[in-house]
Amino acid sequence: MLRTLAFCVLVAAFGCADGGGVEDTDGGGGGTTSEGGGPDSGSGGHGCFETESFCGGACVDVSTHAEHCGECDHSCSDGVNQTGQCVGGECVSACEPGFVDDQGTCKNFFGAHEPWPAECAGCSQANVYSGDCTCPSYATELTLHLQSDCPGVPMRAATTLGLCVTSGVSTDADFGGAYQVDDGVDLCGATAQCRVGNPLAGNMCACPDGFADAITLRSIVRLPCDGTETGTNIVLCGNQSAPFAAFGGAYQFDDFEPNCRVANPWTGDCTCPAGTVDRSYRIMVDHAAGLVGSSLHLCTL
Repeated sequence: MLRTLAFCVLVAAFGCADGGGVEDTDGGGGGTTSEGGGPDSGSGGHGCFETESFCGGACVDVSTHAEHCGECDHSCSDGVNQTGQCVGGECVSACEPGFVDDQGTCKNFFGAHEPWPAECAGCSQANVYSGDCTCPSYATELTLHLQSDCPGVPMRAATTLGLCVTSGVSTDADFGGAYQVDDGVDLCGATAQCRVGNPLAGNMCACPDGFADAITLRSIVRLPCDGTETGTNIVLCGNQSAPFAAFGGAYQFDDFEPNCRVANPWTGDCTCPAGTVDRSYRIMVDHAAGLVGSSLHLCTL
């Protein structure tokens, strides 16, 4: 009986020599394979889902992954004021908040317009983006107060220059908004000398950080409270070091000599740089000869 018991113990411990014992079952210690994954791919060797591929040591969805878009190691790069995104396995670009896409370029400045004074009705200079004296729907008007004359009419009257801006601020942008500063203090609703603040600089009479190319243009403003006139300065904030997107500087050209009152920092004279369009807006300025006609030129698209 002792010999029989010993034999049973040996069989239980080692199994039978012909491969007997407990058989392997499905799912036992081997690795798994998934589409694009391969054996033991993914964390812990569990394999990737059928919708994933094994890229860079991890399971990713190549239909949405910005670093592996459509296939492994195909990255969607960022552009100027835009972020690369992966949609349906294809790279697309989306503008950063506050910037608007214009034929693949993300911008925060969309032209300007100037209506004639009420005595000379009409649109002196239409905005190319809207076709009239308005801003396109995706931009907000930054209204600067000026004085202008009508062609062939011996008069001067209040008018405005409307800059069409969005809220985007970035040191990679070439336009940083504008503001207006009066000669006098606290005149008809102005805060100190600040008549119109810059929405891209917290509505202060300042340029955003990084916009060192401030262009100061001169005009006369007719005060709304009493109709008197005073000198005022329009300051445009630019950034020459940024890639060109919307703004190539500005200059001012008087009717009387020496004519070129304010040169364009982008060119060093009263011209616009190549690749931009010279758009002229009529204003009045103080001059040695008295109040004379002048033109404010914006270099845009």
